[in-house]
Amino acid sequence: MTFMTLGYRSLFRQKRRTVMTLVVITFGIGSLLLTMGHTAYIDWGLRENTIHSETGHLQLFHQDYFDKEEETILQYGLEDCSDLKSGLEQYLEVQLVQARINFMGLISNGEKSVAFVGQAVEPEKERKLRNLFGNSGAAFDSLIACGGEDAVVLGQALARSLNVQIGDWVTLMTSTTDGALNAVDLRVVDTFTGVSTEYEKRAITIDLQTAQQLLVTDKVNKIIVTLDKTANTDRLYDEISQWAKDNSHTVTMKKWHEQAAYYKKVRSFFQTITGFLSLILLIIVFFASANTIVMSIVERTREIGTLLSLGTSRFQTLKMFIFEGLFLGIIGGFMAMAFAYLAAMLINNSGLMMPPPPGNTQGYQLMVRNEMPIYIIVFFATVLTSVFSSLLPAFRVTRMKIVDALGHI
Repeated sequence: MTFMTLGYRSLFRQKRRTVMTLVVITFGIGSLLLTMGHTAYIDWGLRENTIHSETGHLQLFHQDYFDKEEETILQYGLEDCSDLKSGLEQYLEVQLVQARINFMGLISNGEKSVAFVGQAVEPEKERKLRNLFGNSGAAFDSLIACGGEDAVVLGQALARSLNVQIGDWVTLMTSTTDGALNAVDLRVVDTFTGVSTEYEKRAITIDLQTAQQLLVTDKVNKIIVTLDKTANTDRLYDEISQWAKDNSHTVTMKKWHEQAAYYKKVRSFFQTITGFLSLILLIIVFFASANTIVMSIVERTREIGTLLSLGTSRFQTLKMFIFEGLFLGIIGGFMAMAFAYLAAMLINNSGLMMPPPPGNTQGYQLMVRNEMPIYIIVFFATVLTSVFSSLLPAFRVTRMKIVDALGHI
């Protein structure tokens, strides 16, 4: 009989204790997998939502956009970018190419003026961008319906602040690219909810051509490129960079995560929480496994002395307990994965909603992603923790004198 077989059989000498240990491992590691799966879902959802509403996968800017401070708006904007957009659309992986302008100014209802942060967009492309991820692009339907002319969409909090309704007229005033002041009267055609109340209090959206008329320019701040898959970002970045260089397009290109400050902060926050929770749960597994091995060793000390007296080496005896810890970790790891997978399926089909995160106005559905790399990493961490927990008590008992082991009570 091999020491591997002995280790496996010894694990179930005290079935009740072993079962209790496996229950602790199953629920502890299973909870960790659920937590990491939920964190992975938040990471994936926030990443794709950021890409398909704000950043796209790639962004193209004027070559001096990040190196120099603008003295006037769009001083370092992209000019006459139709050729640039046409070239980008030739790539099979590119699903959408669109331009945007970001600007600021004052908005007035005739009685009250409020500072705004504006975004000028191509409404049809913006709606398509959001639809690529299943988001609602309804906020742009009103702009599309009226052709974008003389129309503005306000954040709901801003509309309440100005006490304006859909159909009312407001005045936008801002500086042009020459530094002069310019104003335009626009009709409120819709309102939208933002990612936070503070954003809603200042945000407006207008058509790109309307903004260019207001700013007296044909420039844009940036061009947004959306791909078919996020995994293609790095490859297309290299290919488009080379294409732009070969065709003398003097642009600076950024990947989506370089322009996603909010995403980075949220991701870092959840990684910290998950890391701390992982440490706690692995410590619980360590002590649960160690308790099982220690109790097994105490009960079998005389047996160990007998084995040593019959010529069994200390290393061979040590291997028996290492295999016991190994099988405990393997069985517990598989049970934890099965528990987490089934629990994730139930949660994903439950329709449970989470409350809005801090600073946001909308909640989200509780979901868990079952990602195999996470399962594999946690499984091996569980096995290694269980094996390591068996080493110290097993090493101590194999160092005992044979006479002391045989006389142990």
